[in-house]
Amino acid sequence: MSKLNEANDRLDAAMASLEQAVELRRNNEVPSQTADGQANELQAELDKLRADFTTLRDTSGTVSSRLDDAIGRLRNMLDE
Repeated sequence: MSKLNEANDRLDAAMASLEQAVELRRNNEVPSQTADGQANELQAELDKLRADFTTLRDTSGTVSSRLDDAIGRLRNMLDE
């Protein structure tokens, strides 16, 4: 497995863990103004991380594709 795929898998796992932690905390907290504020902050952070994750995943896919193309071109040049 390539390092890029391994990094994507670790990022997927980290996002899943963060989502579980937010959900667990949300379910275990006693409703209060402070808790609601913290939950809102965590949700905002989670939303930002999801957006960052999507951007990183898309970028890594693009980079991976470009690297594959470059490797293919180099192999073709070496074969000639």
